Amino acid sequence: MTPLLPLEMELFHAVGRVVALTGFGGVNLPYMRKVVLIIALPLLVLPGLAQSRNCLRVMPIDEVARQAILIARVKVHKVEKARYRGEFLQLAVLYPVDVIEGDFTLKEINVLARSSVRCAEDNYVKEDEMLVFLEPQDSLFHTVNYQYGQFPIVGEIVKGWRDKANKPIDKPYAEVRREIQAWVTAAHTPKPEGEQPQPAKPVKPPEPRPQ
Repeated sequence: MTPLLPLEMELFHAVGRVVALTGFGGVNLPYMRKVVLIIALPLLVLPGLAQSRNCLRVMPIDEVARQAILIARVKVHKVEKARYRGEFLQLAVLYPVDVIEGDFTLKEINVLARSSVRCAEDNYVKEDEMLVFLEPQDSLFHTVNYQYGQFPIVGEIVKGWRDKANKPIDKPYAEVRREIQAWVTAAHTPKPEGEQPQPAKPVKPPEPRPQ
């Protein structure tokens, strides 16, 4: 009889009851291996998927705001398939609804998306309304921090906004806008120069004690 592999030995007890229910006469080894693999594959694949979704650093919102040159509430007008230098697979045309920071004269914004960067899931869907943080990509734009720099807006609620602990929350757009404006103002305000240090006063040496 062919010996069981280590993985099969680990999962043998988990499938013992299933095997026992197939009949009183026992089950041959090839069938048992099929059952083991059916149960084992999801267990092996799921950790890999979880790891792949977490391999991008989620930048804090204030850092995203500092890096972006255009911050705006937008509506996705159209999306097209694209092959941009092997780096992006989508071109989205966005119509600005409310520009918080950046060029207020823009009538449409061309954004490259669906990046080839590992774990990036930046994607735009026609007719969606979003809050986006963008940075230049040659003559176009791309999303800062990929999917972590775009936030769906449903009604007047920004979905998946991040709090001070960098945890996702839903928050009214008006409050989010005030937060962003505060960060932008702080980034543009020059830090006051520190006061010039005053020269230290000479220390008078102690007088000798009288003998």
